[in-house]
Amino acid sequence: MRIPDSKTIRRAIILASAVVFLGALVATSYVTVTLPGCVACHSKGTFGTATAAARHTDVACTSCHVSSSLTGRIAFGLQETFHMVVPIVSGDGREWAKVPDGRCLTCHDDVESKVVTAGGIKIAHSTCDVDAACTDCHSATAHGAATTWVRTYDMNTCLRCHVTEASTACDLCHTEGRRPADRVTAGVFATTHGPQWQKTHGMGDSATCIVCHTAATCAKCHGPGLPHEAKFIKTHPEYALAPTAKCDGCHEKRFCDDCHGLDMPHTASFTAKHAAASEDKALCDRCHAASDCTVCHVKHIHPGGAVGNFPNRPQGGGQ
Repeated sequence: MRIPDSKTIRRAIILASAVVFLGALVATSYVTVTLPGCVACHSKGTFGTATAAARHTDVACTSCHVSSSLTGRIAFGLQETFHMVVPIVSGDGREWAKVPDGRCLTCHDDVESKVVTAGGIKIAHSTCDVDAACTDCHSATAHGAATTWVRTYDMNTCLRCHVTEASTACDLCHTEGRRPADRVTAGVFATTHGPQWQKTHGMGDSATCIVCHTAATCAKCHGPGLPHEAKFIKTHPEYALAPTAKCDGCHEKRFCDDCHGLDMPHTASFTAKHAAASEDKALCDRCHAASDCTVCHVKHIHPGGAVGNFPNRPQGGGQ
């Protein structure tokens, strides 16, 4: 009996491997096509109910969660086959949960070229979604309340720009006929304007309060200086020293001390010991100009001036 040489054996191994690979590919393709797909598992329970009630209920799962490229489809088919039929791979599939902007724009490619009106809101994505992903505001579009991490647009997010760079006119973004109460039911506003607003309203960005509330509204409880303006770090001394100031209503004393580097505000006895506290001149210079020192030191230490004649001083060095 003739023994095959090594070259023949290698060819046989390569041929057998090719046949096995092609057979597996054909089987995988067939199974992938005939499988019931994602809905076999994900249409059940509360997730399925929430998905069926969402706006994208008629959109195929693969349209959003799988790349349309050949390699993307094959990778997903293999994952689906060997997770559902031959469960040898993990089913967490975090990579499939991602929805890149490109897949959204496949159907919504016109959102960048017009003002979109939906749900009582008007938005120009060309200026408002810079550096943002579609899912930053629309994560619950396809699966509603079943979305694990709901991210949606809210007034607090929009006002970060509108109070400094754009108009704060209500009708710029809100259409007529929408109840005002509907505007504060999502995001940060749901907390700051909720049933416990007296305790939670300070958890938002106080710079956005001025859109609806005047300073007088806030001052009734908080004293002057509320809501804090953008440059408040420079102007806060005049408010902190006002007789009606109520800084400690929100801030603990150490809030001031940690920033200033010493006990603040200065007590009545501070003058007597301020020399020791002012050894770090740079610390003092953060709030004080050089004239703050000279006004006191020149007049009190040298009553007649730092240089000059003193009327009560004997002339000629006498006693």
